[in-house]
Amino acid sequence: MILENENGLLLKRIDHLGERAWRSDACYKMIFSPFGRGVYQTPHGDITIDKHAFFIFNPMDAHKQLLATKEKFLIEVQPSLLQAASEQLGIGEREPEFSLISYRHPLIWKWMAFVRDFLSFNEDSDPSTNQFFLDNSLTQLSIMMLQYGTGSHQEEFPSFKSQINITIVIDALKESYSEGWTLDEMAAVARLNKYQLAHLFKEEVGLSPFSWLQLYRLFRSQHDLLHTRNSILTIALQHGFNSVASYNRLFKKVYRKTPSEFRHIHGSK
Repeated sequence: MILENENGLLLKRIDHLGERAWRSDACYKMIFSPFGRGVYQTPHGDITIDKHAFFIFNPMDAHKQLLATKEKFLIEVQPSLLQAASEQLGIGEREPEFSLISYRHPLIWKWMAFVRDFLSFNEDSDPSTNQFFLDNSLTQLSIMMLQYGTGSHQEEFPSFKSQINITIVIDALKESYSEGWTLDEMAAVARLNKYQLAHLFKEEVGLSPFSWLQLYRLFRSQHDLLHTRNSILTIALQHGFNSVASYNRLFKKVYRKTPSEFRHIHGSK
Protein backbone atom coordinates (compact mmCIF):
# COMPACT_ATOMS: atom_id res chain seq x y z
CA MET A 1 0.00 0.00 0.00
CA ILE A 2 1.24 3.46 -0.93
CA LEU A 3 -0.68 6.67 -0.19
CA GLU A 4 0.80 10.01 -1.12
CA ASN A 5 0.04 13.69 -1.51
CA GLU A 6 1.99 16.95 -1.69
CA ASN A 7 2.92 16.75 2.01
CA GLY A 8 4.33 13.23 2.03
CA LEU A 9 3.49 9.57 1.71
CA LEU A 10 2.81 6.40 3.64
CA LEU A 11 4.18 3.04 2.58
CA LYS A 12 3.34 -0.39 3.98
CA ARG A 13 4.37 -3.61 2.29
CA ILE A 14 5.36 -7.19 3.06
CA ASP A 15 7.32 -8.02 -0.10
CA HIS A 16 10.55 -6.73 -1.66
CA LEU A 17 11.83 -5.88 1.81
CA GLY A 18 15.40 -5.42 0.66
CA GLU A 19 16.58 -2.47 -1.40
CA ARG A 20 19.33 -2.86 -3.95
CA ALA A 21 20.09 0.82 -4.34
CA TRP A 22 21.03 3.68 -2.06
CA ARG A 23 18.45 6.42 -1.47
CA SER A 24 18.76 10.11 -0.60
CA ASP A 25 15.25 11.55 -0.36
CA ALA A 26 14.46 15.26 -0.06
CA CYS A 27 12.12 14.67 2.89
CA TYR A 28 12.06 13.46 6.48
CA LYS A 29 11.54 9.71 6.59
CA MET A 30 10.16 8.13 9.76
CA ILE A 31 10.64 4.37 9.82
CA PHE A 32 8.84 2.03 12.22
CA SER A 33 9.63 -1.55 13.14
CA PRO A 34 6.27 -3.16 14.02
CA PHE A 35 7.32 -6.82 14.20
CA GLY A 36 11.05 -7.10 14.70
CA ARG A 37 14.42 -5.69 13.87
CA GLY A 38 15.05 -3.45 10.87
CA VAL A 39 18.54 -2.59 9.65
CA TYR A 40 19.61 0.29 7.40
CA GLN A 41 23.04 0.88 5.98
CA THR A 42 24.44 4.43 5.96
CA PRO A 43 27.84 5.80 4.90
CA HIS A 44 28.68 6.11 8.61
CA GLY A 45 27.59 2.67 9.79
CA ASP A 46 24.49 0.53 10.15
CA ILE A 47 21.34 1.74 11.94
CA THR A 48 19.36 -0.90 13.85
CA ILE A 49 15.67 -0.30 14.62
CA ASP A 50 14.38 -2.72 17.24
CA LYS A 51 10.78 -3.92 17.53
CA HIS A 52 8.36 -1.09 18.41
CA ALA A 53 11.12 1.48 17.89
CA PHE A 54 11.39 4.24 15.29
CA PHE A 55 14.08 6.16 13.47
CA ILE A 56 14.01 9.44 11.52
CA PHE A 57 16.19 10.13 8.50
CA ASN A 58 16.78 13.80 7.71
CA PRO A 59 16.39 15.11 4.14
CA MET A 60 19.11 13.81 1.83
CA ASP A 61 20.51 11.33 4.39
CA ALA A 62 21.92 8.50 2.29
CA HIS A 63 20.65 5.07 3.32
CA LYS A 64 19.98 1.55 2.08
CA GLN A 65 17.62 -0.95 3.68
CA LEU A 66 19.26 -4.24 4.59
CA LEU A 67 16.54 -5.91 6.66
CA ALA A 68 12.88 -5.50 7.58
CA THR A 69 11.19 -8.17 9.68
CA LYS A 70 7.87 -9.21 8.09
CA GLU A 71 6.85 -5.70 7.05
CA LYS A 72 8.20 -2.37 5.87
CA PHE A 73 6.28 0.59 7.30
CA LEU A 74 7.36 4.19 6.87
CA ILE A 75 6.00 7.68 6.46
CA GLU A 76 7.66 10.50 4.55
CA VAL A 77 7.03 14.12 5.56
CA GLN A 78 7.93 17.10 3.41
CA PRO A 79 10.15 19.70 5.15
CA SER A 80 7.58 22.44 4.46
CA LEU A 81 4.95 20.65 6.58
CA LEU A 82 7.37 20.06 9.43
CA GLN A 83 8.54 23.66 9.25
CA ALA A 84 4.95 24.91 9.43
CA ALA A 85 4.36 22.74 12.50
CA SER A 86 7.59 24.01 14.06
CA GLU A 87 6.51 27.62 13.63
CA GLN A 88 3.03 26.91 15.02
CA LEU A 89 4.55 25.26 18.09
CA GLY A 90 6.97 28.16 18.58
CA ILE A 91 10.01 25.93 18.24
CA GLY A 92 11.90 28.05 15.74
CA GLU A 93 12.33 29.14 12.19
CA ARG A 94 15.02 26.65 11.19
CA GLU A 95 14.22 23.20 9.90
CA PRO A 96 15.01 20.72 12.69
CA GLU A 97 17.82 18.23 12.35
CA PHE A 98 16.90 14.94 13.99
CA SER A 99 19.55 12.96 15.79
CA LEU A 100 20.49 9.57 14.40
CA ILE A 101 19.00 7.60 17.29
CA SER A 102 16.57 4.71 17.25
CA TYR A 103 14.49 4.38 20.39
CA ARG A 104 10.98 3.67 21.70
CA HIS A 105 8.27 6.08 22.74
CA PRO A 106 4.85 4.73 23.76
CA LEU A 107 2.83 7.55 22.18
CA ILE A 108 4.68 7.22 18.88
CA TRP A 109 4.10 3.47 18.95
CA LYS A 110 0.39 3.81 19.74
CA TRP A 111 -0.07 6.40 16.97
CA MET A 112 1.75 4.23 14.44
CA ALA A 113 -0.25 1.12 15.41
CA PHE A 114 -3.55 2.99 15.07
CA VAL A 115 -2.70 4.45 11.66
CA ARG A 116 -1.44 1.13 10.37
CA ASP A 117 -4.53 -0.76 11.57
CA PHE A 118 -6.95 1.86 10.24
CA LEU A 119 -5.44 1.75 6.78
CA SER A 120 -5.29 -2.05 6.79
CA PHE A 121 -8.99 -2.29 7.67
CA ASN A 122 -9.88 0.31 5.03
CA GLU A 123 -7.54 -0.81 2.28
CA ASP A 124 -10.47 -1.51 -0.08
CA SER A 125 -12.50 1.57 0.92
CA ASP A 126 -13.13 4.69 -1.12
CA PRO A 127 -9.67 6.12 -1.94
CA SER A 128 -10.83 9.59 -0.92
CA THR A 129 -11.38 8.34 2.64
CA ASN A 130 -7.81 7.14 2.97
CA GLN A 131 -6.50 10.31 1.35
CA PHE A 132 -8.39 12.47 3.84
CA PHE A 133 -7.05 10.29 6.65
CA LEU A 134 -3.51 10.67 5.27
CA ASP A 135 -3.82 14.46 5.15
CA ASN A 136 -4.66 14.65 8.83
CA SER A 137 -2.23 11.92 9.83
CA LEU A 138 0.74 13.73 8.31
CA THR A 139 -0.11 16.86 10.29
CA GLN A 140 -0.43 14.83 13.48
CA LEU A 141 2.85 13.05 12.80
CA SER A 142 4.73 16.30 12.17
CA ILE A 143 3.67 17.52 15.63
CA MET A 144 4.65 14.24 17.28
CA MET A 145 8.01 14.18 15.51
CA LEU A 146 8.81 17.60 16.95
CA GLN A 147 7.59 16.69 20.44
CA TYR A 148 9.04 13.20 20.75
CA GLY A 149 11.80 13.02 18.15
CA THR A 150 15.25 13.92 19.44
CA GLY A 151 17.14 16.59 17.56
CA SER A 152 18.45 20.14 17.30
CA HIS A 153 15.10 21.55 18.48
CA GLN A 154 15.16 19.64 21.79
CA GLU A 155 16.75 20.69 25.07
CA GLU A 156 16.31 17.34 26.80
CA PHE A 157 15.37 13.76 25.98
CA PRO A 158 11.60 13.49 25.36
CA SER A 159 9.83 12.17 28.45
CA PHE A 160 7.06 9.62 28.83
CA LYS A 161 5.32 7.66 31.56
CA SER A 162 6.84 4.26 32.16
CA GLN A 163 6.94 1.46 34.71
CA ILE A 164 7.40 2.92 38.18
CA ASN A 165 10.95 1.55 38.58
CA ILE A 166 12.07 3.10 35.31
CA THR A 167 10.29 6.40 36.00
CA ILE A 168 12.02 6.70 39.37
CA VAL A 169 15.42 6.15 37.78
CA ILE A 170 14.80 8.60 34.94
CA ASP A 171 13.59 11.28 37.36
CA ALA A 172 16.68 10.79 39.52
CA LEU A 173 19.00 10.95 36.51
CA LYS A 174 17.35 14.16 35.31
CA GLU A 175 17.71 15.70 38.75
CA SER A 176 21.48 15.14 38.84
CA TYR A 177 22.45 14.24 35.30
CA SER A 178 25.90 15.83 35.55
CA GLU A 179 26.91 13.48 38.37
CA GLY A 180 29.01 10.38 37.68
CA TRP A 181 26.31 7.73 37.89
CA THR A 182 27.11 4.02 37.89
CA LEU A 183 24.72 1.23 36.94
CA ASP A 184 24.79 -0.01 40.54
CA GLU A 185 23.67 3.41 41.78
CA MET A 186 20.86 3.55 39.22
CA ALA A 187 19.75 0.04 40.23
CA ALA A 188 19.71 1.05 43.91
CA VAL A 189 17.35 3.93 43.10
CA ALA A 190 15.05 1.53 41.22
CA ARG A 191 15.30 -1.10 43.99
CA LEU A 192 16.34 -3.67 41.40
CA ASN A 193 19.57 -5.45 40.71
CA LYS A 194 21.57 -3.99 37.87
CA TYR A 195 20.71 -6.83 35.48
CA GLN A 196 16.98 -6.36 36.05
CA LEU A 197 17.31 -2.61 35.57
CA ALA A 198 19.31 -2.95 32.37
CA HIS A 199 16.74 -5.38 30.93
CA LEU A 200 13.66 -3.33 31.90
CA PHE A 201 15.19 -0.05 30.79
CA LYS A 202 16.12 -1.44 27.39
CA GLU A 203 12.67 -2.99 27.03
CA GLU A 204 10.88 0.28 27.82
CA VAL A 205 13.14 2.88 26.20
CA GLY A 206 15.08 0.94 23.59
CA LEU A 207 18.36 2.19 25.09
CA SER A 208 20.60 1.13 27.94
CA PRO A 209 20.45 3.30 31.09
CA PHE A 210 23.93 4.70 30.50
CA SER A 211 23.23 5.44 26.82
CA TRP A 212 20.07 7.29 27.83
CA LEU A 213 22.01 9.31 30.41
CA GLN A 214 24.72 10.26 27.93
CA LEU A 215 22.14 11.33 25.38
CA TYR A 216 20.24 13.30 28.01
CA ARG A 217 23.47 15.12 28.85
CA LEU A 218 24.05 15.86 25.18
CA PHE A 219 20.55 17.29 24.62
CA ARG A 220 20.75 19.37 27.80
CA SER A 221 24.04 20.79 26.51
CA GLN A 222 22.50 21.98 23.24
CA HIS A 223 21.04 25.18 24.71
CA ASP A 224 24.45 26.36 25.92
CA LEU A 225 26.04 25.26 22.67
CA LEU A 226 23.59 27.26 20.57
CA HIS A 227 22.87 30.27 22.80
CA THR A 228 26.11 31.00 24.69
CA ARG A 229 29.73 31.56 23.75
CA ASN A 230 31.05 29.11 26.34
CA SER A 231 33.85 26.92 25.12
CA ILE A 232 33.12 23.36 24.02
CA LEU A 233 35.27 22.09 26.91
CA THR A 234 33.31 24.12 29.47
CA ILE A 235 29.97 22.94 28.10
CA ALA A 236 31.07 19.30 28.04
CA LEU A 237 32.28 19.30 31.63
CA GLN A 238 29.31 21.28 32.97
CA HIS A 239 26.92 18.73 31.51
CA GLY A 240 28.51 15.62 32.97
CA PHE A 241 30.99 14.47 30.32
CA ASN A 242 34.33 13.45 31.75
CA SER A 243 36.25 14.89 28.81
CA VAL A 244 35.72 16.99 25.71
CA ALA A 245 36.86 13.98 23.66
CA SER A 246 33.94 11.83 24.89
CA TYR A 247 31.55 14.72 24.20
CA ASN A 248 32.89 15.11 20.67
CA ARG A 249 32.67 11.37 19.98
CA LEU A 250 29.03 11.15 21.05
CA PHE A 251 28.11 14.30 19.14
CA LYS A 252 29.74 12.91 16.02
CA LYS A 253 27.81 9.65 16.42
CA VAL A 254 24.47 11.37 17.02
CA TYR A 255 24.68 14.15 14.42
CA ARG A 256 27.57 13.17 12.14
CA LYS A 257 29.18 16.50 12.99
CA THR A 258 31.25 18.02 15.78
CA PRO A 259 29.76 20.34 18.43
CA SER A 260 31.52 23.27 16.72
CA GLU A 261 29.95 22.41 13.36
CA PHE A 262 26.53 21.96 15.01
CA ARG A 263 26.89 25.37 16.71
CA HIS A 264 27.81 27.02 13.40
CA ILE A 265 24.80 25.53 11.57
CA HIS A 266 22.09 25.85 14.23
CA GLY A 267 23.29 28.61 16.53
CA SER A 268 21.80 32.06 16.97
CA LYS A 269 22.93 34.52 14.35
